[in-house]
Amino acid sequence: MAPPAIRRPASARTLYRALADLGAAPKPDTRLRPDGPKRTDTALLLGILLAKTELDAALRADPAQEPPLGLTRLLAGYCSTIPSPADETRLRLLSLRLVRSALEATLDDDPSPLSQAAGDCALAAASLIDADRLTRTGAGPAAIRACLETAAQSLNAATSDINARQPARSKRSSRKPSP
Repeated sequence: MAPPAIRRPASARTLYRALADLGAAPKPDTRLRPDGPKRTDTALLLGILLAKTELDAALRADPAQEPPLGLTRLLAGYCSTIPSPADETRLRLLSLRLVRSALEATLDDDPSPLSQAAGDCALAAASLIDADRLTRTGAGPAAIRACLETAAQSLNAATSDINARQPARSKRSSRKPSP
């Protein structure tokens, strides 16, 4: 199977049809959308399609499988479609994926300190990738500095979360008990 040719971004109507074919289309409000999805629905529909795709991938590609055939094929398909490693779009894609991962790590009503730390680390990584992307594209120092400051804040938060998880150290005396 040849890699698909990526043309232009999908329209809201195209995304809705794809979601309908996958059985994942949201129910439209016919009063608000008598002519179907609008351009302003595109980001929402992309998010739904992304979730559907990732949920299906999680069912079909298990990294713990020996050999990991599903994972290998999933990654081959993915890599055949994404832009080249030096492409700015690839870095933006990576940053968005990390932001989604940060959200996923903290979706629980009361996330554990370790889940919170994982989310903070993902946000730090996203900010560092954004700083790299902005550096490569010649952005101004203020924009790059803002990304680096966000990364540092996220790493500080992660450190606090990890430290909150550490068991309290007991204050044992080094003296031996008397007989």
